[in-house]
Amino acid sequence: MKILRIVLETGNIEKMKKFYTETLEMPIVRAKESFFTVRAGNTHITFQHSSNDEAPLYHFALRTNLSFYEYMFMKMKEGNITLLPDSEGNLSGYWKGKQVYFNDPDGNIVEILEREIPLNEETHGWVDVCEIGFPSESVEDMSEFLSPINNVNPAESNTFRFYGDELGTFVLVKEDRNWYPTDRPATIHPIVVEVEGDYYQVLKHSSLPYTVKVKRSWSRELPVVQMRIARPTDQLDKIIEFYETGLGLQRVGEFWKHNGYDGVMYGLPDTNFHLEFTAHEAGSPCPAPTNDNLLVFYLPNWDVINKVASTLEEMGYPEVKSENPYWEDAGITIEDPDGWRIVLFCSTGL
Repeated sequence: MKILRIVLETGNIEKMKKFYTETLEMPIVRAKESFFTVRAGNTHITFQHSSNDEAPLYHFALRTNLSFYEYMFMKMKEGNITLLPDSEGNLSGYWKGKQVYFNDPDGNIVEILEREIPLNEETHGWVDVCEIGFPSESVEDMSEFLSPINNVNPAESNTFRFYGDELGTFVLVKEDRNWYPTDRPATIHPIVVEVEGDYYQVLKHSSLPYTVKVKRSWSRELPVVQMRIARPTDQLDKIIEFYETGLGLQRVGEFWKHNGYDGVMYGLPDTNFHLEFTAHEAGSPCPAPTNDNLLVFYLPNWDVINKVASTLEEMGYPEVKSENPYWEDAGITIEDPDGWRIVLFCSTGL
C-alpha cells in the first residue's frame, strides 16, 4: 500500500512551508495563500489552512536511506530542531533501522525511518511517507472502516495497531493514547490520504473527518493514478448544457476566475478518469480538427442510447453521419456545440 499523498491542516502556512522546503529540503509542488504541497520522494504532502481554533496534531513517518538519514539527523541536530528522545534517552534509536522523532513548527510528531531501499528505487533524499496516524475512539471500528484495504498486520491491542503492509502503514491508535515517544495524547483532526491499491474506491468515515482514496496505477513503467482529458471552448455554457444536462455526465469539479480561466470537470465516471472543459477570458476557440475525433461511450443498452439521443436532439443536437462507417452499425454519433463528436455505441467494448 504505497502512500501517494497526505492532506493535513495547519495554522502556520508560511512557517510550515519554510520548514519543509528549507530544513527538510522537500521541493515545492504547488503553493497558494491557503495551502502548499511538497514532494517527499514518491509522496506528496499538502498542508492546508485550518479554520479550527484547536491546533491540529498529527503523526507521520518519512522513509529514507542510511546516507540521507545521517545527513538529515546531523542537520536537524545542529540546526536546533526539537529532536525527541526515546524511552532510553536516545535521540537516534533503532527499530528495523535507524529512527528519529522530531517536532515540526506545528508540533506534529514526525518520524524519520532509515530502511534498506531496493536498488531499482535507490535515491538520495526522501523515499516516501510510509506511516500516517489515525486516532479514533475505537481501534477495532477503525480497522473495520479500512477493511477494504489490504492488511497483513494482526490486531494485537485495543489501543494500538499497525494496518497495511511493508510499503505503507496506517497507525491506528485510541484517542488520548500518548504518541510515542511523547506524553502528548492523540487527537482527531481532518486527514485525507491517497494510496495505491488494486481498484478505485473512496472511503469516507461516517463520523470522523477521515477520507481514504484508493487509486490503481496503470503499470510499473507508467504508474499513472488519474487521467484528465482537457479541451478549451468559447461556449462553456452550451458545453455544460450538452454534457451535463443532455448527456448526463456528473460534474466532479469546477473553478471560476482562476488566472483568467473558468472550467468544469465531468467524471468518466469519476475523478480517476475525467473530462475537463475550460474557457479563457481572452477567448479560446477549439473547433474539431476532423469529423473522426471522437469521444466514444460504450453503453450496452439501446433503450438508454435512444433516450439520451432523443434528449440531445430536442436540445438541438441531432444525430450526424459518422465519418467511419464502423460506428454506424451499432451507434449514434452526435456533434457537441464546438463540432466535436461523441458516439453512443451499443457494446460492452474490448
